[in-house]
Amino acid sequence: MHFTYYMPTKIFFGCGEFGKAPAYIKTLGKKVLIVTGKYAMNKYGFTRRLVDGLAGLGIESMVFEGISANPLASEVNACVEKFSSWKPEVVVALGGGSAIDAGKGILLGLSTGEKVEPYLLGQLPITHVDIPLVAIPTTAGTGSETNWAAILTDESTGTKTSFRHKGFFPAIAIVDPQMTMSLSPETTVETGFDVFAHGVETYISKSGLSPLVGSNSLKAIQLVGQYLPQVLADGQNSTARTYMMYASMLMGFNLANSSTCLPHRLQYPIGVKTNSSHGSGLMALFESWLDLTYEISNEKFNHIAEALHGTRCSNKREFMHVYRQFRQSININPSLTDFSLTKADVSYLASKVTGNLSNDPAGEIPGIVEKIYDGAFYK
Repeated sequence: MHFTYYMPTKIFFGCGEFGKAPAYIKTLGKKVLIVTGKYAMNKYGFTRRLVDGLAGLGIESMVFEGISANPLASEVNACVEKFSSWKPEVVVALGGGSAIDAGKGILLGLSTGEKVEPYLLGQLPITHVDIPLVAIPTTAGTGSETNWAAILTDESTGTKTSFRHKGFFPAIAIVDPQMTMSLSPETTVETGFDVFAHGVETYISKSGLSPLVGSNSLKAIQLVGQYLPQVLADGQNSTARTYMMYASMLMGFNLANSSTCLPHRLQYPIGVKTNSSHGSGLMALFESWLDLTYEISNEKFNHIAEALHGTRCSNKREFMHVYRQFRQSININPSLTDFSLTKADVSYLASKVTGNLSNDPAGEIPGIVEKIYDGAFYK
């Protein structure tokens, strides 16, 4: 047996850890740039608590609140232009995956003094990232706090894609499940489904499957199947929120050591065209992908069904029944028609799909991208 597994991020996990964030951040520097979204962090007082806590330790901080739910390269560039002369020593990304992904892009811009698009689009190689990142996630979804990838949209080309560098790994991740208590049911289910998708896709992916990746995948799938319905029934369920946050973090580990599959690649164009959330697009695509991919990786999908529901499946019909039971337990029945898309949009969406499709066992089937999009119009 031979495999590699890399995880350089120091993690502080548990309820109440956010209150200790200033002391953790102080170990990295005394000029802190806080990067966050436009609304929620102020609404719930998280930004003010962090700024005040840092000030109490004599740490100077500045705040950039210009990150959208689908973060843009232009927002990253605006932040870099505004704060580069201030020379931050630490960047703190406070929020969901959008803020953390943007924070990674901002690290790059501050380190190079250049716009981020050439690096995002693969025109320039990333050679160095010189500033440490502290990630404080407020959703249980993306796992961005423990991986080395960032996903941004370049508006000039209409391209949403990811780029990676070891310097994007947060130096510290402060993972406090209490910060997810205020999430709406809509955000909870969309981000929770992203955890599930990460578990399934990293287990199915042809890239980087190792015993650790495989066990993390199945554990996360089991936790989502058990606790996401509980969180949706009672958003104040601390135990369920904690296990969802833990599952999300595990999938960050996996994304650093494996890869996602076609659903993630196909969601990106949907998100750009319709300005919709990542999780909602995944939910619309997933059943079509499962239906078209099961026979290629049936043994692995049967392991997934057992982790999700304790059911041993022997064929696609049984597996799809288990998946639909899970879908019903979280009250979703999505379709691409929900995004005001029609089959006339399939060619355009397919033309915008980027990334390595060969990581997916179905990636080399002729026309697979169009087939998945087509299948996602039916409920």
